[in-house]
Amino acid sequence: MQWKTRDIVLTAVFSAICGAIYLGWDFLFKAVPIANPVAAAGFNGLWWIAGGIVPFIIRRPGAALLAEAIGGFMEFALGSPYGIQAFTIGIAQGLGIELGFLLGGYRRWNLSWLLLATALGGIGNYIYSYFYYGVNQYTPGVQVGYLVVTMVSGAVLAGLLSYVVGRGLKRTGVLQNFPISREPERRAS
Repeated sequence: MQWKTRDIVLTAVFSAICGAIYLGWDFLFKAVPIANPVAAAGFNGLWWIAGGIVPFIIRRPGAALLAEAIGGFMEFALGSPYGIQAFTIGIAQGLGIELGFLLGGYRRWNLSWLLLATALGGIGNYIYSYFYYGVNQYTPGVQVGYLVVTMVSGAVLAGLLSYVVGRGLKRTGVLQNFPISREPERRAS
């Protein structure tokens, strides 16, 4: 389970790319205001895709947290309208995802565990947003809706997309030196 240089390089590269994606998502989200906070929560999950794809490929403890920290920092450094909070919320989301992989003992990497872990990134997002983005001002029902939709968004936008991208990259052969490549391909029946 020790980190290799290639794990660190892949984490940095993928996370930096995700940080640029996050920045684009920032501006899109700001340009298309959604009045209903529960509906807006449906867009949250893309902001922690680095925390899904990097650990899915390299399968190391701490990968989700590191990926989200780097991605959030890159988003901030590129000029996020959220400022330094792009970085700090990334850490909160990464901690949530890390909890999911920890619950699986860092040994479960199938789609179900990836969906669970990235859904838990939504808890990190919710807690951070409660204190820094005004979620605490919503009614209890709206808060519950926000949390549930954020978790589903994390599972779909961060988890499912990470799974599809990771498996697609694996099939090309570019990930042959990473733990994901040791996983046998499953054929559809």
